[in-house]
Amino acid sequence: MKKKAPTRILSLALAAALLCSLPVFAQAAVSTGSAGGSTRWAYDSSARTLTFTGSGSTGDYRWSSSAAGKCTYMSVLMKSRTVAVKEGITRLGDSFLANGGNSISSVSLPQSLREIGPFAFMETRKLKSITIPAGVRKIDHGAFAQSGIADVYFEGTRAQWDAIDKAPNASFAPGVDGLKNAAIHFLGDTPYPGTPFTDINSHWGREAVKWAYGEKLFSGVSGTEFGPEGRMERGMLVTVLHRLAGEPAPQSACAFTDVPKGRYYEKAVAWASENGIVSGEGGGRFGPDGKITREQAAKILYSYAVKYGKDVSIRPGALSGFSDQGKISSWAQEAMEWAVSHGVLNGSGGKLNPGGTASRAEVAQIFYNSRALLA
Repeated sequence: MKKKAPTRILSLALAAALLCSLPVFAQAAVSTGSAGGSTRWAYDSSARTLTFTGSGSTGDYRWSSSAAGKCTYMSVLMKSRTVAVKEGITRLGDSFLANGGNSISSVSLPQSLREIGPFAFMETRKLKSITIPAGVRKIDHGAFAQSGIADVYFEGTRAQWDAIDKAPNASFAPGVDGLKNAAIHFLGDTPYPGTPFTDINSHWGREAVKWAYGEKLFSGVSGTEFGPEGRMERGMLVTVLHRLAGEPAPQSACAFTDVPKGRYYEKAVAWASENGIVSGEGGGRFGPDGKITREQAAKILYSYAVKYGKDVSIRPGALSGFSDQGKISSWAQEAMEWAVSHGVLNGSGGKLNPGGTASRAEVAQIFYNSRALLA
């Protein structure tokens, strides 16, 4: 009689603990360590959260391997409940969470991810759902074998999912395919609720985009795409501000020589110019198709707040916590202080990036942050 395929071979958590001579629930004293290559992990014991940062691939941690630092890593993995993989990491290594990750119930993956290595999520039985970025190109063998995943939320389309190189998920334990019974949800084929856009479902700015679209401040780059990472242009930003103001008619024709009559931003630029909200680039030019930087956006919104009598108070030392405050242009100093004081602009990693180009999503977020302030 043919033998039934085994549902499990050996608990990887137990095997790993025996290999390292650690009790399964050992308490680790170390809270940070190398995750292999140019990546690191950090464990927050109070939140029971394991966070991975860096770039490239995490290390390969198959239970039979002797990767340096593996025992310390396993000891925190066994206690973790939540895992967060940050932007920059492109591959999850062999047995990424398999060596003790059977208590993990939540995992977040970055947009930079391209490959999920073999046995990466094996035996993560408490993990009931996972969101997989649209950029993933390969899911290696055994990646989800013996996992508890019932729902996979793929951020791309069905066609993109079908194009992923998916090795058999059950090769380590025949007959136990971790994705076989999971429901696959294709977010790229589904608009984000309250919008017609299919490209913002997992974007950090989705709620701001939803609000901006609902307020008729923004439209999409197509009927189904918002283009969140697309470059915001000067004429576009002024048009959004003009809509926020209720689209008042300008009192005179636009004086800038590079703002053609009939262009979508013509009336907005004319209105903003005559009210002192914007100035040109010199030589009678406005530069409507030029990029908009974060400090330029702050300056324009600040000028609008001044013109229309909004709160322009500034908190003393508002910029003191940012290492690049010295890079702010002199003409934007006061506007940036105002923007930070009121949460219109927020930094990242201790930096404001004042000269950085603002994306469409970033500008939507800026308007969303200032919705009460500029109302």
